[in-house]
Amino acid sequence: MQETINKLSKELNLPPDVVEKAYKAYWMFIKSTAEQVPLKEDMDEKTFSKLRPNFNIPNLGKLACTYNRYVGLKKRYKLIQDKHAEYKENQTNG
Repeated sequence: MQETINKLSKELNLPPDVVEKAYKAYWMFIKSTAEQVPLKEDMDEKTFSKLRPNFNIPNLGKLACTYNRYVGLKKRYKLIQDKHAEYKENQTNG
C-alpha cells in the first residue's frame, strides 16, 4: 500500500501522509456510516428504504443491502439463535 500512496503523492503533488490520511478517512467514513445503520432492529420496507444503506465505491462497485437480503439475514439469525438455545437446553437436560 505504501508504494501506491507514494505514487499518488507524486501525482497529486501532496505529502504521502496527507494521501494516507485521506485514504483512511474515506474508508473510516464508510465504516462508521455503515455501523450506524440499525440493521438489528425490526423494520418494514418503507423504513428500511429511507436508511439508504448503500455505498458506491469507484472501481470496486456498490456495497449494498437490499430489503430482501435484510429480511433473509434476520430470519437466518433468528433460526441460529433458536437452534443455539435448543442446543444449550439439551446440554443442560442431557
